[in-house]
This record gives sequence, C-alpha cells and structure tokens, in this order.
Amino acid sequence: MRFILSRFNRHKPGLLALVFVVILSSSAKGGNVSLVGQLDPFPGDDRYGDVWGEGNYAYIGSFRGSGVGIIDISTPSAPFLAAYYEPASRGQFKDVQVKNGIGYFASDNGGGLHIVDLSNPVAPGLIFNITSAHGGYDSIHNLFVSGNFLYEADSRTPTVKVFDVSNPASPIFVRNILTTDPKFIHDITVVNNRLYTSGWGGKTDIYDVTSIGTVTPTLLGSISSGRASHSNWVTDGGRFLASARESSSGDVRIYDISNPASPLLVSTITKDSWGIDALSPHNPVIMGNLLFVSWYQAGLQVFNISDPSHPILVGSYDTFPGPVAGFDGDWGVYPFLGLDKVLLSDMDGGLFIVDVTSVANLTPGEVPPAAPTNLRAISLSSSKVNLVWTDNSTNETGFEVWRRVNTGSWQLLATTGPNVTKYQDTTAYGNDSTTSYSYFIRAFNNSGFRDTNVAVVPFAPTGLAATAISPSQIDLSWTDRSDNEKDFEVHRKPGPCSATGSWTRIAIKGTDTTSHSNTGLTPGTTYSYRVRAYYRSPAAPYANAYSLWSNCAEATTP
Repeated sequence: MRFILSRFNRHKPGLLALVFVVILSSSAKGGNVSLVGQLDPFPGDDRYGDVWGEGNYAYIGSFRGSGVGIIDISTPSAPFLAAYYEPASRGQFKDVQVKNGIGYFASDNGGGLHIVDLSNPVAPGLIFNITSAHGGYDSIHNLFVSGNFLYEADSRTPTVKVFDVSNPASPIFVRNILTTDPKFIHDITVVNNRLYTSGWGGKTDIYDVTSIGTVTPTLLGSISSGRASHSNWVTDGGRFLASARESSSGDVRIYDISNPASPLLVSTITKDSWGIDALSPHNPVIMGNLLFVSWYQAGLQVFNISDPSHPILVGSYDTFPGPVAGFDGDWGVYPFLGLDKVLLSDMDGGLFIVDVTSVANLTPGEVPPAAPTNLRAISLSSSKVNLVWTDNSTNETGFEVWRRVNTGSWQLLATTGPNVTKYQDTTAYGNDSTTSYSYFIRAFNNSGFRDTNVAVVPFAPTGLAATAISPSQIDLSWTDRSDNEKDFEVHRKPGPCSATGSWTRIAIKGTDTTSHSNTGLTPGTTYSYRVRAYYRSPAAPYANAYSLWSNCAEATTP
C-alpha cells in the first residue's frame, strides 16, 4: 500500500480519494487490518524466523542464536516474554511448530530437531534431539507435524525425512521420500494425509501419505510451479493449492489440484498487479476463503479467494518501515488462533498481533480494484497519442485517464467503463517536438483506486541521415531532442522509403545515442531506416512510452 499512498498527493483530490483514505485509516500501516499488540522479545538484531500459536502463547524462532521466544498473549494488546527455549548449543531456529503441548523446533545450523515439553510453557524442557545419528538432518530449514508423524526438509537436498513421533521421547525414523525436484526441497505441508513439497528447482509434488508408517507414499502428481518454489498451503477441502516463489520476480500461484495428476493454474498474484512494494512473497497460509501471505517488506497481505481464479486483495498490514533492500520484514503468519489475533513474525520487529476481522466478509465490490499494468503511450502524430494497458481487476467500475502537460498539474482527461484497455488522446498537440505529455491510468470503484506508473512521451528524433560506408555497411545519424528517453529503437526495411515493406527492429541504442552502424549488408542494395525514442518508468510495474517516428532515410550500398 505504500506505493499508492506515496502517489496520492500528486493527483487531483476528489471524492474517490477521500473514500480511499477513509478505508486506509483503519491502520496507520495497513488497510482493513489493525495492530493489537507488538513485542520485540530479544534486544539487538536477532532476525526472527517463523511463528506458531497454541492456546495463550505465541512461539517465535530466532536464527541468530536467541532460541525460541515463548510469548504470553493472553492479553493480546500487552504480550510479554514468558520464557524462552535456548539450548547450550544455541541454534538458528527458523521454523517452529507446537502440537498439543509439544514443541518441534528446527535448527538450521547443525543442532538438529528439538522436541520440547511445553506442557508448562514457562518452563520448556528438551525431550529428545533428533540428529543425523538417528537418521534425521542436522540442519533443518522447515518441518511439519501431522498426526503422529514429523516431516523434515533441509533446503539442501531433494529428500524429505519422516519420523514417527507418537512417543515424543522416543521418535522412530520411518523413511526417506526422494522427491522429483532437481535441486532441493525448501518447505513442506501435510494436510488431510497429503504431503505437498515446495522444490527450489520448480517442482511441487503431491503424495498420498495415508499409511506413511507402513506403506511407501504414492506420488499423485507433480506441478511445474516455477523456479524458487518456496512454500505452499492448500484450501480446507484440498482442491486448491497456493504456491509462493521467493525471488525478485516472485509471485503466488493458485492451482486447481482436484486431479493431482493434471493440475491447472487458475490465477497468479504478482506484486506489480496489486502495487505491493517488497522484494518477494514468503509464506502463504489459507484459512477458509482467506489467503494470508507474509510478503517481506510489505508485511501481511490478505486475499479473498472465494473465487480462486480471481483473488481480491482485501487487507494488509505493513510491519516494516524501511526500504526494499535484501531480506527484511514479515517472515511468517499464523491465523489459526482467530481473525482477531493473527500472529505475524517480522524479521526485525519480532511479534505482531493484528486484527483482521473486518476483512472476513468483504465482497469484491467493497475493496479497491487491482492496479492496471503495462501502460504504453504511443505517439501516432503531432496531436495523437494512443494509450493501451492491461486490465488486472474484475471489480472495477471503470478507468480514469490522467494527463499532465509539461510540468503542470495532473488533470482528469477521460473516464471509461469497466473492461476497457485503450484510449486515444487526440488533443496532445506538439507531443513530437514542443510539448511534454505524461499519463497514468487509474482503476476505480466505490472503495478506492489503484494506478499504473507514469508514462512520459519523449520527443521524436529528427534529422535522420543514412550514409553508405562500404558494400556491407550503412551508418546512421540523428538528432536527439528528448531529455527523458531510455533508449532509441532503430528499424529497417528493404527498398526505398516510398516502397511498401515490413519494418524490422535491428538495434536498440542507449540514452543520448545519436548514431548507429548497420553492418552485414548486401552489396548493391537499398535500405530504408527510421528511429524513435523510447521511455520506461524507473520502477516496476513499468509504464512505457514511444515517440513519433523520425523521418525516413535511405541509402544504397555500393
């Protein structure tokens, strides 16, 4: 949401803007989500890992040697550190789960899996430490406990290890599961006797583990979920799976897995389409029709997926005030204590407890639409600019076309109905040489709006000249009249300028370039050329603009 707010003061105020501000005012750092309580239990930069909850306690891992914080949340507005589990070897506890008073704490730096008695949470005690000596991993990145079985992933190999922990004091190694991922398994989820793995090499496997204690699990299907598949969760009935990819171009992909052997991608949630300003999504969790995603620097993002093919962003809370650089912000989310006390673990800020109840029954018409993207402003003549964009929303009332002339104020140029993806500005006089025109598109409904980035139309280059240098080379030169272009596109066609023929882009030249040498040509052949300036907004989601073409220039190789 930071992107939207930072742009707000640049636009013409009005009723829509007022409505949107009221919606966001439910929290200084989010939309439709409010802060209940917060605690940074360990001083210094302890870099928190995942979070889990049971009863009146939250459990948060630290991977800089501070163990696992045990936080009393019986009064959510006043959480306090009741105890912490810190073995003598310390450890990087990145993943934690607690089931029926037993804690399962995964050390990612050689300490193995710690099974801890939490029957009295303020006095945790080690029951058993599973290591490679018992058939497990010494370094464990993620774990999952389902029924009597514990599953380990080390984020280094493609093998998942399984233990019977029906007696936590005497766990029994059951088997290894060699998955199909070509690199390694990063995370695992087990729901309703199905194991879902997230593989860094791009594979998400689905196994039947109904009789995991006695029968080799059956591979039901494998999803090509994309590079850096990081973590996953499934809907209550197991029909849909959400998979998050952890990378700068990461996304959350929702698959219909009603037939695991033939999974179907039904939607993709990207940071660009929703104006999310962060490095990457991290962990998805689904409860009911709500998809919770910890999205690093953008904090918590909550989507309504009652129609999984059209997710709607219904709430957010930003836990991290800093810039987007590296890995910071919201690592984990645990909503299963109730929507009034959803637990978040921020890598820097520790435990956040937020109230998400207001989003539970929001309909698509009650939340702002997704931002349009891929805006292209294309100069057609000295007075016409074509605008084309991608509609990413299903609940917009319409689109607004905003324009700025030179450095003047933004003005509303036109309003369209829903599902429109283009508009032609026929009053952009002098856009090729004397007057600068800037544009953005706004999707809106009664609950607010979201915008594209700005596209600024550059001036057309002039004075293009073509000179034959040799039987295989023609040199081009032109005058650069813009001060905002990113590149120049050089196009060529066979024959003279007056002849018909198909233009082909042959080169892209950098900012302020005014020449190009076209080599590898055929002797005794005429070639025609044209050049245009190209602009791209400085940040994603990118907006693009193209100047009018230069004059056509031709030359014949000797």
